[in-house]
Amino acid sequence: MNRIEKMLKNKKRDIDIIEAPDALEERLRSALGDKEMTKIRRNITGKIIAACLVLVLMGYHFDTLAFYGNKLMGYNDVMNGTLKELNERGKGQVIDKSYTFKNGLSITLDGIMIDETQLLAFYTIKAPKGNVDESLPTVTLRGFLGEHMPQSGYGKINDTKTMMNNIHSFEPPGVLEKTLHMNFRFFQNGRVEEGEITFTVDRQKAMGHTLKANIHKSIKVEQGTIDIDSILASPTRTVIKGSIQNILELARDEINNERIRPNTLELKLIANDKEIQPQSGGMSTNMKGITFHHEYDALPENLKSLQLKLTRFSADHDVNKEIELTKGMKEQRINVHGQDLTIDKVYEMNGHTYITITTEEGTVLTKVYLLADDKRLELNKTSEDQYEKRKDGQILHRRTLEFKGVGKDYKMDIHRMTYVKDYNITIELPIQ
Repeated sequence: MNRIEKMLKNKKRDIDIIEAPDALEERLRSALGDKEMTKIRRNITGKIIAACLVLVLMGYHFDTLAFYGNKLMGYNDVMNGTLKELNERGKGQVIDKSYTFKNGLSITLDGIMIDETQLLAFYTIKAPKGNVDESLPTVTLRGFLGEHMPQSGYGKINDTKTMMNNIHSFEPPGVLEKTLHMNFRFFQNGRVEEGEITFTVDRQKAMGHTLKANIHKSIKVEQGTIDIDSILASPTRTVIKGSIQNILELARDEINNERIRPNTLELKLIANDKEIQPQSGGMSTNMKGITFHHEYDALPENLKSLQLKLTRFSADHDVNKEIELTKGMKEQRINVHGQDLTIDKVYEMNGHTYITITTEEGTVLTKVYLLADDKRLELNKTSEDQYEKRKDGQILHRRTLEFKGVGKDYKMDIHRMTYVKDYNITIELPIQ
């Protein structure tokens, strides 16, 4: 009897550490409600009682394991912390459908996660020949409303190169789309092979959003204005959208030869005084103007404060400025588009003209010509890069521009230049 009691205590301890899903309580209550509980007679032997209790405990334990079997398995090394937590909570939908190509390559759609910002597809590629890195297909997703554009993707290959676990992000499907088709296409040995996996979306597994708001706040910078338009936070990620120029401003600057072409926009998202990990982002020029989106990890559940901080912005600018030069000149300092530029020297050698200049580290002449006796000479190459760090932390970049040809009178014709500006501007974002 002591052995049975000890076994029951051990089993109870194992069950106590199991974190039951929210839906499990309701499932058990429903199951127990269908049966009448009867009193166990006292004259039944202790061994029978113990056996019955063990069966009840084992049944409860196996039911829990079956419930957690809905988790997506094998992606711990690919998922970030947010996706791992959602997976542990059973927020993914298991699909487990495969397609095998004629060459033996197989693709299994293990599962998906859906919220208002994206559909995440978790799929495994298996290549028995150990060449999975050479057999990566293009992946598309479509429903009856059309194709859902891919946003990003990443994966991990095992040591033997026979298997790769992938996570691919797509635009979320509409609420009316239940049946989706994932298409795989890759080129091998001059041939195109295609495959398709069709699956049904379980809307009960779909997640909505945790925060959705229009912001309409602007950040003024030397190059113009950065407009922060909206924020959409979901259980899987947070998306900030905005614009740098609308279509009218873009057209105006194009006509006036004063266009800017943004290169880098660094925005930090800070929640509860802690920086949220960035995921990805992008910038595009279209009929809406110059727009951008930045993606970050999910926001904390107990959100108390939320800020967006601009730390750096760089762009390529139309300049169209001519600077007169003299052979043998030294250290001519000029200001171009608000940026300090020093022409250290101008000299000729072997039928070429050389101009040594010094600027801040992030300043680059992206389109420059040399006018020699009114002849336009194109930049041949840039050489002799040197960097100097000053005591105030500023880094200067010295290099020599080489132009093929010589003349008597010189002008440096700067058409475009890129420069970087650091900022420390913070705006408050709504949290409700």
